[in-house]
Amino acid sequence: MSISRTAPRPVFRVVLSALVFPLALAGCSGFISIGGPDYEALEKEIATELDKAYAPISRKVESVKCPRLADEPATGDTFICVAKVEDKEVRVDVRVEDDEGSVEYKSRDIAFDLAATAADISTEASSQLGFAVTVDCGQGLKIVEVGSTFTCTAVEAEGDTATVVVTARNDGSSSWEITG
Repeated sequence: MSISRTAPRPVFRVVLSALVFPLALAGCSGFISIGGPDYEALEKEIATELDKAYAPISRKVESVKCPRLADEPATGDTFICVAKVEDKEVRVDVRVEDDEGSVEYKSRDIAFDLAATAADISTEASSQLGFAVTVDCGQGLKIVEVGSTFTCTAVEAEGDTATVVVTARNDGSSSWEITG
């Protein structure tokens, strides 16, 4: 069923940026030198960057664990560290950049505060459509892999409902689309 008053409305798409709305956060990306296998320094750095990214949604990292490579890390080696946020896993891709132990890291997942996401989409959809729309995405924190989607439900005043598809984008922002 599509959301409409008198005539079907076209499907629309609006991109929301994490910098404008606290609905999605890329997590972290960075470049540090760990000077050899100093995994504890890397874990601390990742936790610090994620904490900064998650501050607008009042979330903090509980822990970060990186696998210990059997050999000295070499240029081009990759591994995945896992951060825990509210007992949910946020994966961080790590790549060794040189023989000095410099690494580049980037979050593979985006964290969504579902209540804030719903509120932001409700406001934006209502503005776009010209009538009130309430969106329900659930409660709590949702971790979504970049490029993946999840759905919410949009309801207009007369009770018609539609699905809202939210996509976690590569740049750390998100986009959403109401479908019939």
